[in-house]
Amino acid sequence: RNGIYPLMNFAASRPHALPRALSQPPEDPQKAKTPTPEPFDVETRKVVQMQCNMELNEDKSQWHLTLLLILEDKLHRQLSYDLLPS
Repeated sequence: RNGIYPLMNFAASRPHALPRALSQPPEDPQKAKTPTPEPFDVETRKVVQMQCNMELNEDKSQWHLTLLLILEDKLHRQLSYDLLPS
């Protein structure tokens, strides 16, 4: 909370809904465009140590994957994801 590297990726569980227009004409499928991927920053720091942990949830319906990365500037990143057995 008060450290050098505060956690900053907290967001509301659901984004606020925007009001919709009453009705929109259907788009022509031939004019539909593919979505453009969002730009991202390229990571230039190297990972000096990493740790991976997989645990089966209590109801045994999915796995929980956790990655701990320690970067060359001593910054720690913990990433997690839920995986289905299939």
